[in-house]
Amino acid sequence: MKAMVLNDGRFTLESLPDPVPAAGQLLARPLVCGVCGSDLHARDHADHLCDLLQRAGFRGFMDPAQPVVMGHEFCCELIEPSGGFAAGQRIVGLPFLTGPQGIELIGYSNRYNGAFAEAMLLDAALCLPVPDHVPTDIAALAEPLSVAVHAVAESGADADCAFAVVGCGPVGLFIIARLKALGLGPILAIEPNAARRAMAERMGADIILSPGDAAGPAWWTDLGLPIGMSDAMAVTAEQKRRSRAVVFECVGKPGMLMTLAKTCPTGATLVVVGNCMETDPIEPAFLLQKSLTLRFVFAYSPVEFGEAFAMIIANPDRLAPMVTGTVGLTELDSAFAALTGGDGSQVKLLVASA
Repeated sequence: MKAMVLNDGRFTLESLPDPVPAAGQLLARPLVCGVCGSDLHARDHADHLCDLLQRAGFRGFMDPAQPVVMGHEFCCELIEPSGGFAAGQRIVGLPFLTGPQGIELIGYSNRYNGAFAEAMLLDAALCLPVPDHVPTDIAALAEPLSVAVHAVAESGADADCAFAVVGCGPVGLFIIARLKALGLGPILAIEPNAARRAMAERMGADIILSPGDAAGPAWWTDLGLPIGMSDAMAVTAEQKRRSRAVVFECVGKPGMLMTLAKTCPTGATLVVVGNCMETDPIEPAFLLQKSLTLRFVFAYSPVEFGEAFAMIIANPDRLAPMVTGTVGLTELDSAFAALTGGDGSQVKLLVASA
């Protein structure tokens, strides 16, 4: 089979042996696969990413000195009938397989190739069939949407909360869409890029602002959730239109945690989804005085993946604007360049492997 192989920071089209399924595994042909922000970091800073994951105890993560075939946001079709699926059946699945060291992440494994290839292996128990009415491109959004499903679930969000999503890249936009699908709000979106502010509006944000806009504090105050401690203590029960603020940090840059601690309402929950790869100092006493809750979230469970795909099945059109382009397998470098050096108009670029 042909595959785009990452080796020493460069993608090359190579011929690899066809994967051979073991018991419980499916042999599938990738149809499309999204490019993830983690893919961008892995190409340019593989040593850094791998060191972090290995220090966190993930034994099945890739060795950056060895070649890897990336791609973990996929929709595939089955090459051979197996596991209750028919040949030609479109499927989505969690990107995990069990290897000699335990669980390995497909797309970041030297043993199991990802979806930037003509064939791949999947765990039959972690796959779901794609209904006929769901377009292939939209089905491939199940994996990144699962991250948002998990983040919202871990935030403790309910109908008595008000929300802010800071950073409207793909993860932030998926969180907005998830909140709206659950009927939760109001939602404030904060994003410097005009194209992504427009996409946040399409996903359902109620108010969209640039960072530092003076309307932000006023919006919180109007909800009865002031930013300052004295103002918060003076608010009466009748003035509180919502009981708690939930702020999703989807930027992942140094300084963001303290910036949000200073600008969010007292008593807020800060849900950290952005993947900051640098040491980032915070002032714990400041967070303590404002009674802030800091919650870090990562990945998702099989149940949450199922919930994400159920959301797609119920309304495939909801997320359609997120797919802003498709390139061929040999154009993978151009897709990465468009996402790292573009004007922000590209949100979710897909790579067609077939």
